[in-house]
Amino acid sequence: MLTPVTQEWLQMLSLYGWIWIIPIVERLFPLNKQPFVRSGMINDLIHTYHRLHLHSMVNAAFVAWLVVYAQRHASQGAYLQGSLANAHWGWSFFALLLMGHITFYVAHYYSHKIPLLWQFHRVHHSSLTLDSFSTSRFHVIDKALFAAPYLMLVTYFQPDPALVFLYISFRDFWGRYGHGNIKDAHWLGYFVSNPKFHRWHHSNHPEAIDKNFSGEFNFMDYMFGTAYYPKERIPENFGETDYSNNIVVQHYRPFVDIYNIAKNDGAMALFRKPKPKPEQNYQAAQE
Repeated sequence: MLTPVTQEWLQMLSLYGWIWIIPIVERLFPLNKQPFVRSGMINDLIHTYHRLHLHSMVNAAFVAWLVVYAQRHASQGAYLQGSLANAHWGWSFFALLLMGHITFYVAHYYSHKIPLLWQFHRVHHSSLTLDSFSTSRFHVIDKALFAAPYLMLVTYFQPDPALVFLYISFRDFWGRYGHGNIKDAHWLGYFVSNPKFHRWHHSNHPEAIDKNFSGEFNFMDYMFGTAYYPKERIPENFGETDYSNNIVVQHYRPFVDIYNIAKNDGAMALFRKPKPKPEQNYQAAQE
């Protein structure tokens, strides 16, 4: 469906295009007044462009498995396996959107609810300033865990690999846009995870903690009661002041924190989120 030249251009746009186009839009239509050059910016650019991407290796392995398996076993196997191999491109792309949204929401939800996973996802939430460059601030294990369930479904249903590539390019753009400091129409946040909607997810405001898990479309947040989207307010408080902006520290600190949790509170503390103490609830209510 997509020619090699088209795929190459999309890849170039993903790597070098909207990463720099969206910051220009941020300066023209800012949601919050914040500096372009800020603490941790170099770190986030290293996250974007460094080549030691474990999650890219995992993704490449799954995509390679998809291509080989689809060629050898198209439309054969267990229930609905390969059912998208010969489907119309419109249905295939809709299925890719649906699978991508569901797997992202579920993986994102549990990365906040399970302390073991949160220590890796916490890296993404550590930035004190939210903009399109902070999109790339991920621990490689966290990124791989987000991608693996989706790519396993893709491998099972076997849609056109070109459509998978097109969707991943769209998803990369939407991630940049959703994290961008961009002012757009408020009503968009009732349908898609626009910048204002996603900023609440990253905020430290007590009422917005563990809200707004959606990636592109946000119907699951509204279905399951995890949406928080006030009309007149814009979040301003993000991240952790004591979390390092050094990419090396960001990749080994989660293991140190996991070890300390297991040592001090027991291994089971890594799998269940502690209930807030009464005084913490009172303080959150006061704030």
